Amino acid sequence: MSKNEYLNYWNTLYAKKNYFGEGPTKLAKLAEKLFQEKNTQKILEVGCGQGRDAIYFSHLGYNVHAFDISSNAIQSINSVKENMNLNKLNVFEHNVTEPLIFPNDHFDFVYSNLALQFFELETLSKILQNISKVMQNNSSFLLSTKKEGDKYYKTGKKINDNAYENKGIIRYFHPIEDLKSILSEQFDIVNIDSDRHENLDSSVSVWWKILLEKN
Repeated sequence: MSKNEYLNYWNTLYAKKNYFGEGPTKLAKLAEKLFQEKNTQKILEVGCGQGRDAIYFSHLGYNVHAFDISSNAIQSINSVKENMNLNKLNVFEHNVTEPLIFPNDHFDFVYSNLALQFFELETLSKILQNISKVMQNNSSFLLSTKKEGDKYYKTGKKINDNAYENKGIIRYFHPIEDLKSILSEQFDIVNIDSDRHENLDSSVSVWWKILLEKN
């Protein structure tokens, strides 16, 4: 899939209102508890989609920066931002594989819900390097990514034992030891757990939820 086709895929998806639902996700509720424990002030969300979690965090009063590759996703968030008068929410288009540039900002919490499942390990390692560079020392990073057993696992065209292509999109189900190896290049691993959700069509979504600290 070319870059244009990849971008068109997400823009088409996000042309539909609340494609993945609305209101905070399970991971966002966990993040909220961590924000309170860690006296969080400034949050960066990586791959925010239509912003259901970024909007929630901003509504709670946090200073939130969030980005996504899809212009339709960003337009959707900006519409909600204006209607809700969320002055502490800043959203922008950005490709997560490119460096992040915040000359005067470093974040004390980074959050990413299922946005990093689309990258093989070498690219994911570079993404983590870029994220680390905009984090304060001792700041936290909460992320989730798909794991073996998810509804998309072994669905569509097999790329390798840990990757499957469905409707042109490749999802990676990296073994946890491989994830630990690249995560520990930039971060201290605080906790790794798994979670699941039964969907309306009776399929099951499963994912790793991982808490890191910048070392």
